[in-house]
Amino acid sequence: MKVLENIAADLEQRISNASVGNSSRPTIVFCGCDPRLKKDMHKRAKRIGFTPSYSMKHPTIKVELKNFCDRRIETDIFKTITMDYENFEFICRYLES
Repeated sequence: MKVLENIAADLEQRISNASVGNSSRPTIVFCGCDPRLKKDMHKRAKRIGFTPSYSMKHPTIKVELKNFCDRRIETDIFKTITMDYENFEFICRYLES
């Protein structure tokens, strides 16, 4: 849980820097769900402060909805954070509070 709190704090800092105008907002891509669910999650991500995208090569966060048994958080060489839906829900609750 400490790793998720660190990621959420970093994302909160990035969002606040973007609101001031120093940088761009963090991007997010949702993989493995139907279009209606994806649309709802895009609305939620936009409300928090992310820039949702339907396809992007190197987003800030990539949320995979297929692998419910795999709860690992991975970071690739392009600094894309790959996580599952439950971890995304934790980050959403952290940023909304």
